[in-house]
Amino acid sequence: MSIHERRRCGDRRRGNRSAVAVAMVGGAALAFTVTACGGGQSNTPAGLDTSAAQSINNAQYSAGDAQAKTYLDPAPGSFLSGKNTVTTLASTTPQNGDVNPYAIWPVTADLGSMHSGDVLVDNFNNKSNNQGTGTTIVDVHPDKSVSVFASIPANLPGCTGGVGLTTAMVVLKDGWVIVGSLPSTDGKIDTSAAGCLIELNPTGQVAGVVTGDYLNGPWDAVVDDQGDTATLFVTNTLNGVKDAKGAQVNKGDVVRLTLHQTPTTAPTVTAHSVVADGLPEQEDASAFVKGPTGLVLDSTGKLYVGDNLGNRVATVTDALTRTDSAGSGATLSSGGQLANPLGMALAPNGDVLVANATNGKIVEITPAGKQVGEYFANEDVAQDPPGNGDLFDIAVNQTKDGILLVNDDTNTLSLLH
Repeated sequence: MSIHERRRCGDRRRGNRSAVAVAMVGGAALAFTVTACGGGQSNTPAGLDTSAAQSINNAQYSAGDAQAKTYLDPAPGSFLSGKNTVTTLASTTPQNGDVNPYAIWPVTADLGSMHSGDVLVDNFNNKSNNQGTGTTIVDVHPDKSVSVFASIPANLPGCTGGVGLTTAMVVLKDGWVIVGSLPSTDGKIDTSAAGCLIELNPTGQVAGVVTGDYLNGPWDAVVDDQGDTATLFVTNTLNGVKDAKGAQVNKGDVVRLTLHQTPTTAPTVTAHSVVADGLPEQEDASAFVKGPTGLVLDSTGKLYVGDNLGNRVATVTDALTRTDSAGSGATLSSGGQLANPLGMALAPNGDVLVANATNGKIVEITPAGKQVGEYFANEDVAQDPPGNGDLFDIAVNQTKDGILLVNDDTNTLSLLH
């Protein structure tokens, strides 16, 4: 079924990666098979057997497991308050079989083949579930039908290492789409490459690529768009990672790119500057790589950064104008309900919404750093803790009354409302 309600209860049902689960729907017990990521394929990334993946989970996710058992009911007036329904909108797997949806972009104007109300979603994995090999962006329409907006060549000239689409996706006012690529040839970090930013025209055709020593594994992005100019912030997660051979390194950064474009001329980079660095990053067999991910820019020019390995949300003041790096940034909030933050979004009330990687929770944080609520948006009991690895990006929908989210376990786009 496409709509289900989740209400708070005293005892959280736990899973042990079994193949069959039981759900209560309308008072009746329904047995169902838990489908793996990719519609029947293994949840385990290529090159990692199940026992190895489970060992990694047991070692790394104990803190998230504890937080999965606790509640922080949304405070009155918070954006999460009153939201208790998750509606599945559509599958994000196109005909070529790409899986592992990452970036979400709600379209708010008619631009080429995009129309107001559409939602773009890209994929990080190919049909073999190899990470860093996804090449498609799908367009989910208001009637829940799905079309392919872009099918990018796996070997794109100028994009180092191939194509593996990440959460670094934005749509400019002129209709240009910019999407990050962190590619791998076989789903393993050893074959990863610096990647690039891919520029697409409003009908999804490749118009150019952006590369440079300031891009190394572009992972997420946020934009301040002024029309003929734009300021794009991009996180990098590969700096020093391959040489570290599995150890954590504090070399992740956020780069600010100044862009110039017209309705008929693709964006060009006119300036670049690092606004944050020294952020922890690390190779991860289950997640490919961990490092700075979610980005949010508020109306004052403050940049919020999801420090995944630091389990915190950091801030960078004067991000649009500063001429130096803020280092790893000031800590807005850490610990509490946060469990390895990934995608982030700015709520209409100015709060920051954060998707947890370790469990399926969305956490709301005020600009003062107070955690004011959480919602368990994905409670997949096939994962331990529930929802582990199932959320990536989130976005506020066009009507500003719900939260769009991708479910990596079912390869779907959903709405919390």
